[in-house]
Amino acid sequence: MSVFSKKVDMEACLRKGLSQELILIMAFIEQQDYQLENYISEFSEKLVVGGQGIKTDEYTDQVSVSNISNDQYDLEATFKQDLPNYIRKSQLLMLWTMLEDTLVYIVKELSSKKNISFRKKCNKESIFIYNVKWLEEIDGAGLASHRSVMFLNNNVREIRNSIVHGFKPKVQHKEIEVTKLGVLVSGKYVREVCMSINELARCV
Repeated sequence: MSVFSKKVDMEACLRKGLSQELILIMAFIEQQDYQLENYISEFSEKLVVGGQGIKTDEYTDQVSVSNISNDQYDLEATFKQDLPNYIRKSQLLMLWTMLEDTLVYIVKELSSKKNISFRKKCNKESIFIYNVKWLEEIDGAGLASHRSVMFLNNNVREIRNSIVHGFKPKVQHKEIEVTKLGVLVSGKYVREVCMSINELARCV
């Protein structure tokens, strides 16, 4: 049985940070999807009989959900079509934020432990790819050309930026639809992002 020094053990734990964070985020996403599926499946019935946050008036056919009335919005479309897309977009943003934040922490801690300095981030260089290259400097190994990095940087980052900044993405994906109202994100795309981050985590 191999015996590791405390220093090596700490570094191994640090490098597992991305994998551990992903496990948590995926659990959050799974629970969101479960609750959303239950909510949507019961939504039509609740509009008729009322329920938590839903008020019905049998005399006026007035229905409101959390003070949003059917006079203002198509409640069925809003809560059964628009809500799921907003949630999937928020899941994508949550995954990307976790990815960037965790990589920043890992490379800074490893750099400090190994006394390695790195260049400043170039203007308009993505935080993600900057930290990937920083990790390359630490390990002396290629990572920027890894397929997970390529997909995350060239596709996911572009989709994330289009959601945040409101412009049409320059990239395409079979699980992404771009309409006049914005980007539609599928659950399959969110899962593919999770798998790509997981693939990257094994290389960190």
